[in-house]
Amino acid sequence: MKICLLNNLYPPYYRGGAERVVENQVKKLLADGHDVFVITTKPSMSSPKLGPASPNRGEGVPKAEGYRVYRFYPLNIISYYHLNKLPASPRVLWRLIDTFNFHSYFKIKKILRTEKPDIIYAHNLTGLGLLIPRLIKKLKIKYIQTMHDVVGVRPSGLLLFGHESENILVKLWTRLNRVLYGSPEEVIFPSAWLNNYYETHGFFPQSKKVVIRNFVIPADNLLSNKKPKSPDKITFLYIGQIETHKGILFLVKTVNELLVTSYELLIIGSGSQLELVKKLAKENPRIKFLGYQSPDKIKAYLQQADYTIVPSLCYENSPTVIFESLAAGVPVIAANLGGIPELLRVGENGYLFKPGNVQVLSDILN
Repeated sequence: MKICLLNNLYPPYYRGGAERVVENQVKKLLADGHDVFVITTKPSMSSPKLGPASPNRGEGVPKAEGYRVYRFYPLNIISYYHLNKLPASPRVLWRLIDTFNFHSYFKIKKILRTEKPDIIYAHNLTGLGLLIPRLIKKLKIKYIQTMHDVVGVRPSGLLLFGHESENILVKLWTRLNRVLYGSPEEVIFPSAWLNNYYETHGFFPQSKKVVIRNFVIPADNLLSNKKPKSPDKITFLYIGQIETHKGILFLVKTVNELLVTSYELLIIGSGSQLELVKKLAKENPRIKFLGYQSPDKIKAYLQQADYTIVPSLCYENSPTVIFESLAAGVPVIAANLGGIPELLRVGENGYLFKPGNVQVLSDILN
């Protein structure tokens, strides 16, 4: 069967966990013997062309892997990959262009007409445009949509704890997205929380809706007789974007106030708040910044860690970092928010705390 996967980014370009989910889906489909190709974006018009050089394989993809990757730059004032560099006001114009991006529409239409897939698995469409669901319906291709965040209701894809109210602009955006997404044959949600969130807002009325986890959660009791991997210290690990909504500033402030000193906090990631976080941590030699790391390097750091911390201040759907941590046998300390509680069994594979609550997180870490 010929299968197309659509996502705004695809490795080696990462911004979040969805890219890894799509990459894993490609590997699974290939292992099952399907003919697979990916449609995605590239960061700029001048970046190297990584689209297929021939009908048989894509440039930048090992020939032995046997799949094609189509990359193009959808015309806009900046690429989705660099969107976080754009000030708030111009983002409104970017969203408008992106929502009705006819350049992207016709580019993808040409690829789909050439490839003629049997099924399309669509993931994040921000950066590719919201005309794509209508294009797929027009071409009469079976369409399965996976939702990774709340972008259908919140343009930023972020729902912050304590800021759940919706103004008139959010409501208008929601109404527009309900129409543009329509009702694909099937919609996949990685968490029951996200499924309920979209149902509450009236999305996908005629679609089959299913909750499918990205990975399998280990059943082991990771906290039973837990001992530090290093006898003289406990290693805490943060993996993620260095942004305020990820709770990294809150985490560093909390760690700075710990009563104990027999620990280290390793921080993996990059983002716009990096210099501010480093400033907060400059008097604490136990906090170490490792910058961006490849997936293979992250696996190596997980082998050194005793606990992973997910201190989000935004409603998370189904964080990839939690699955990766549990798969490596590392318990997780996380904010009790969004779909996170569905992944952790308190007292077995992790701990939960109220988002932004310094006292509760301090008690757990101490």
